[in-house]
Amino acid sequence: MAKLVFVSTPYASIKCKDRDKNYIAKNIALEACHQVRLNGYEPISPVLAWMDVYSELEREKVMKNCEELMKACRYYYFYPCEFSQNSKGMAYERKIARKLGVTELKFSLFE
Repeated sequence: MAKLVFVSTPYASIKCKDRDKNYIAKNIALEACHQVRLNGYEPISPVLAWMDVYSELEREKVMKNCEELMKACRYYYFYPCEFSQNSKGMAYERKIARKLGVTELKFSLFE
């Protein structure tokens, strides 16, 4: 069975121009997925999957989709970066992971 990891990274908490926000959010998500793969797991990133599909006005739908996606994963990774602590979406995803009993992984960022 694949060791699927729900990769939680910021989006709305990144404060800058929309074009720059997508660039920054994508790079953060890619780095988080890289960390997950380095540690032998398979990443699934909602930011990478849905950033260019849904608008910020559809946030509630995206969060519902995240909850459904989380159910398919055995693991969860909260990527620590400068925007993570203020991310309401990431806080919600962590809450859902705990509610569902999804194991939270922690990795060293210095590999």
